[in-house]
Amino acid sequence: MIGTATEVAALHRAGRRAFPGFRMTALAATASTQDVVRAAARAGVDAGYSCVAETQSAGRGRQGRRWITAAGEALLCSVLVRVDQPGLGGVPIAAGLAARAAIATSSGYAALLKWPNDLLAGKRKLAGVLCEVEALAPGPGAAVAVGLGVNLRVEFPARVAGASLHVLVPTAPAPAVLFAAYLGELAERLRILQSSGVAGLREEWLTHAAGIGDVVTARSSAGIVTGTAEGIDNDGALLVAAAGGTVRVLAGDVHIGLPPPG
Repeated sequence: MIGTATEVAALHRAGRRAFPGFRMTALAATASTQDVVRAAARAGVDAGYSCVAETQSAGRGRQGRRWITAAGEALLCSVLVRVDQPGLGGVPIAAGLAARAAIATSSGYAALLKWPNDLLAGKRKLAGVLCEVEALAPGPGAAVAVGLGVNLRVEFPARVAGASLHVLVPTAPAPAVLFAAYLGELAERLRILQSSGVAGLREEWLTHAAGIGDVVTARSSAGIVTGTAEGIDNDGALLVAAAGGTVRVLAGDVHIGLPPPG
């Protein structure tokens, strides 16, 4: 169960306020909430269509990594959003900010954002966002499945750099409560993105970003870049001041600190 009947009813009300076309599929188990939402997008559903699951067998993060938790241990959800092409690169920024704000308001914990879309508790990963464009979806604008996974009650071995809200706060929120908060925060930041672009989100992102001003190593399709993280540009790319000048990192992994061995 993602929450009590009262919590789920409040979630539906919050969803309808955030997205006029809100409709939610709640599943005990699925391969991936992203796949459910992308299939619905291809069928022409409205923005706001969402899927939430208690567990998923083929959940994925960025770079093809798997995201697997037991039932009830995490919020696992995806939301269909539609944006005009100029704002497409800013969707991960908007989604990360929305997730951070929702965690803060529902639990009291202030996570940090690690570019492009991880949320950290110290140096440990608390949550992650995955944004996937569904090119075959009909309708206006670009259809994007925005996936979110937040560790609520996960027991991590010491060797795993994962964090869970039940360790960080006295009482972790129910998935329905956190998801309700997230939908409202997401809709608001998408509104800002559409009206002002990434520039309208930059100050908030910088306020809560991890690693700005620190040495970082960015691994992307363009190679490995080491330098000082300066911020983000109007496309949502990470700006790294390297030896040869400022480098725009459009996609890839970032390690905060000196390059890891190997």
